[in-house]
Amino acid sequence: MKVQNSILRSIIFGATKHGANFHQLCKEVGIDPTELNDAEKLSDWEVSAPAWDYALAMTGDPLLALHLGEEADFSTFGMLGFLMQSCPTLEAAITTLVKYNNTLSTIFHFSSSISADTYRIYFEPVPVYLHKYPESARQAVEMGMSGFTKVFHILTGKKIYPLQAVLAFPKRQVREYERIFQAQIIFDAERSCLVYRKHDLSHPIISYDTSLYSFFNLMLAEKQQALDVDRSIADEIKEVLLRAFYGQVPPVEVVAAQMNMSLRTFQRKLAQEKVTFRQIANDVKKELAIALINDPRSKTADVAHLLGYADLSSFRRAYKKWRDHTSYLANTGSRK
Repeated sequence: MKVQNSILRSIIFGATKHGANFHQLCKEVGIDPTELNDAEKLSDWEVSAPAWDYALAMTGDPLLALHLGEEADFSTFGMLGFLMQSCPTLEAAITTLVKYNNTLSTIFHFSSSISADTYRIYFEPVPVYLHKYPESARQAVEMGMSGFTKVFHILTGKKIYPLQAVLAFPKRQVREYERIFQAQIIFDAERSCLVYRKHDLSHPIISYDTSLYSFFNLMLAEKQQALDVDRSIADEIKEVLLRAFYGQVPPVEVVAAQMNMSLRTFQRKLAQEKVTFRQIANDVKKELAIALINDPRSKTADVAHLLGYADLSSFRRAYKKWRDHTSYLANTGSRK
């Protein structure tokens, strides 16, 4: 799973403005400062996810993401930000963000829903991200939600606040949330979202430009197509298992349907890459189990439950097999 460098850059530069040491933060994250210059580059999610934890520790601000959102601009979105600025209305900008979501991040998903009089924008980290880095995932959600209030002002020239800011996280400093969102705050919800009046999303964007929209839309479409071409069916299945099924393995028919494929097409693509669904599923479980067990915050019973094992002994047997195999490969490689 990947995250665009523009997001990591916003976290690091933003934290630096709030007291973090730039070079020390880069060192802790494990990134060369010069790499931040390539805003469109997609990096492994395990680089950016822990960045929030380091930033929080260095700034001492538990609401850092909310405060960075207040200072947001479109640089966080990279090329996608330019396309959003060229859209005709706020609703069109949100639709564009959802459409090209995976060019920005595959560990965080934007979506929307419309009712008779409200428009909801959802901000959701994928389950594996939320489980492994819960505080980082919360900060990512809150920076997105806070940032939208600032971005809507930039796009329309008007102060447009939500009716409600709904968070799938425990209560924190309520007054600060109320100050930022100017709305009713709801904690411990099922999903995180901003709820707007439906007509607010019809506001025109003052920087709307048809020629720029066509230009950036073409560039984003090409980028998205290139990402799809570079990915194998095995990579796509791994991402779906982690993103949609929390690392658990449903029947193959369910995964095929999730990927909008018939079972026959799904099996044919696997055969072309000479890999089986069982092999991919086992790899996902192994990688996730090893990563989570090595995290001191994880409990073995919780990991077993997360991966769908009925009892702890079954998980321990599987984990021992994975660990022994990994050690064997490492030892074999070191002797070469």
